[in-house]
Amino acid sequence: MCAAQTEVPWYNQRPGQIRSSARESEDGSHDRVYAGRTTVAMTVKERIETLAKPKLSRSTLSYGPSLSWGNQQTMWELSNAAKNTEPTDRILTLAQPKKNFSTQEDLKPQWEYSCGRQSPIIQPSGAARRAANSGRIDQLAQPKNHHRNYTENRPMYEFSCGRSSPVEGPAQGAKTAAERERTNQLARPKNVHSEHQASREVQTIPTQAARNTRPTERLEQLAEAKRRPDGPFREPEWPVSRKAMKAQSTERTRELSRSKGLVEGFQGNRNVMWNVSKSAKQAVATRRVEELSVPIQRESMDHVQFNPDVFKVSENAKKAKCSARIEELALPITRK
Repeated sequence: MCAAQTEVPWYNQRPGQIRSSARESEDGSHDRVYAGRTTVAMTVKERIETLAKPKLSRSTLSYGPSLSWGNQQTMWELSNAAKNTEPTDRILTLAQPKKNFSTQEDLKPQWEYSCGRQSPIIQPSGAARRAANSGRIDQLAQPKNHHRNYTENRPMYEFSCGRSSPVEGPAQGAKTAAERERTNQLARPKNVHSEHQASREVQTIPTQAARNTRPTERLEQLAEAKRRPDGPFREPEWPVSRKAMKAQSTERTRELSRSKGLVEGFQGNRNVMWNVSKSAKQAVATRRVEELSVPIQRESMDHVQFNPDVFKVSENAKKAKCSARIEELALPITRK
């Protein structure tokens, strides 16, 4: 005899069992059984529309009364009992203003040029000015000496951050090296086209003959402004004659009025939006696609700036030789 199968609770079911317990209805919605209760979920289209809605901004929500800062208005309206109550002795004591122990009568400059507080720098007294320094104070007042191998590089700190420039100066061998034909060829400026014409100046100086000439009668006639009549003009609507209403178009006119047909096998433009297939929604990316989707981790400038060799060209790159294809692509275009 086989033991009777008991229904496993939904929270103890495996993923395969949970999928098998879900059934799809005719309209595309899914019914899932949770602890003996059947809940009807929304369709796939309704779910996509719900996820496509933008998230509600909580900055526009108001959690309290609208306040206008800078006045004596209270945040919450005071009750009549609070307005009519009498303060206790403790509240009256705390409401007394703080006593001003300042000896200065006019503190207006402190409020004009500062927040009202006095300067924390205390002026030295006469005894402190006349006092003699002890040996310890003289020792602490001595500046720190530089290392014996220290070389001052003040321009680098005045016009930069103190680091040396990554652009290295030319070596002595590069200064005394002989010129190559290829280098001279690359150093030549690009030649102008044989039919090139320079831009003409916007303002031209008229000649003396153009200044003294007199216009012809035809030029004076063309220079006159066009005369426009004041009316009356024809009405925008006019009756059509009976002969024009009964007229029939010719065969040539009907042929020209036909719209141009589409070529055989023509396919219209694809819509900008289309439904995603079910297989595409359930597709799982391969390991290679996931590997390519991982962003490149580059070091930030906070770490790169402490590397003194970050901008230096490696020795292998200096000794590398370009291939024949790169040399072919590096040749300038020969223009006739």
